[in-house]
Amino acid sequence: MPQAHWFSLSKTPFLARSSHCIAVTKSGVLIVYGGELKPRIPIDSGSGHDTIPRGSLHAFDLAKSLLSQGWKLLTPDSNNFAPGEAVVALPEPRVGAATVWLGDALYLWGGRGGQDMSPLDAYQAGVWKATIHSSQGPQQSVRWERIAAGNEDEAPISRSYHTAVAHGDTLYVHAGCPDSGRLNTLHGFDLTKKVWKTLAPAPEPGRGGTVLVASTISGDKDVLLRYGGFCGHELPPAGEVDVYIISEDRWVTVQPSADPTHGTPGPRSVHGFVHFVSPAPELANGVAVLYHGERDASSLGHAGAGTFWDDIWLLSKEPNDDISSGWQWQKPEVVGEDHLPEGRGWFPPISWVDGHDDTKIVMFGGLLSSNDRSDELWELEIN
Repeated sequence: MPQAHWFSLSKTPFLARSSHCIAVTKSGVLIVYGGELKPRIPIDSGSGHDTIPRGSLHAFDLAKSLLSQGWKLLTPDSNNFAPGEAVVALPEPRVGAATVWLGDALYLWGGRGGQDMSPLDAYQAGVWKATIHSSQGPQQSVRWERIAAGNEDEAPISRSYHTAVAHGDTLYVHAGCPDSGRLNTLHGFDLTKKVWKTLAPAPEPGRGGTVLVASTISGDKDVLLRYGGFCGHELPPAGEVDVYIISEDRWVTVQPSADPTHGTPGPRSVHGFVHFVSPAPELANGVAVLYHGERDASSLGHAGAGTFWDDIWLLSKEPNDDISSGWQWQKPEVVGEDHLPEGRGWFPPISWVDGHDDTKIVMFGGLLSSNDRSDELWELEIN
C-alpha cells in the first residue's frame, strides 16, 4: 500500500488567503498570487489597509527549503510604470483566477474583481504574462504584460472559479462561473501563435471549482483528466473521471476500480487534483493525486464555510491502449497522524517534480471549516 507523508513548511499569518493562484517554477520556486482574506475582497490590492503593491507575487523556494529565509515579496518593476508612477499594465486584484507556469513565465487568466462578484472585463480577464528577474543584485521583481490574442473575439467569456492547465505550448481553460450559471466549455490558447481555439465541451453538467490535470498515459497518449466540481451539488458520482483526449478533441468518462478497502473518493469541489509521477516501480502506473476539498457547501454560500475532506487518493492507469480500462483508485496510508493539515477547500492545486523524479504535492492556504483562511504551507509525498 502506498504511504503518504505531510510536511509542514511554513505558517505565515500575513499570507493567509483562499481563492488564490499558485504555480511552481521548474526549479521549485512556489509563486502565489491574489486571493481573499475576507469573502469577495481581493487582497494584495495596494489600497486601504492592504499595503502590498498591486501586481505583487509571493515566492517560496521549495527546492532549497530556505526556511530561515522564508517568503519573498516580488513587486512590479519600473517597466510597469510610466513617468510619474502611472500604471502602464498591471492586472487588477482578483479572486477565483487561475495561473500556470510554462517555460520561464507565469500566465494568468480570469477571475472576479470585487464584492459584487462580477467577472472582470475582457481586457483584464485575458492572458497576462509575468516574468521574474533580478534588476540589481539579489533583489527580484516581476514584470507584467497583457498578451493580446490574434483572435480576441474568439476568447472564452470572462469567468471565475474555472480551472487552467498548461500542456505543450497550450494553456487550457475549462468550466467556471460567468455572470450567471456554470460552464462546461474547453478552450485552448496557443502561447506561441497567440490564438484561441474552441474545443469539445466536457460532459454536463457545467460546474465551478473543478480541476484539470495534464498527463500522458499508455506511453504516448496526451490527455486532460477532470475530477469534481460544484453544480448546485458536489460532483462526480462514484469516483468517475472525465478524460479529454487531446489529439482526438473528444471526452470519455471512465469508472476507475475501487480501492478494495476504502472504495472510491467522494464528490467534492475546490479541491486538490494534480499530476503525479514516481520512480518507484510499485507506483509506476500512478498518474494523479486527489486530496481535500469541499464536501458540502455552506448554506451561506460564498460568505460561509461548508464541510471539507481531509483524505488523499492515488489514481493509476495500466499501460494498455484502451482509454476506458485499467483505471484504479487507491487510498494511501497516511503516516505521522499526530501532525496533519485539517480538511480544507478553496485552494489551488499544484505539484512539481524534484531532481530525483519524485512528485512533491503542494498545498498552501485555503478555507477551513471555522471560516478562517489558512496561512499554512504543506508538502505531500507519496511513496
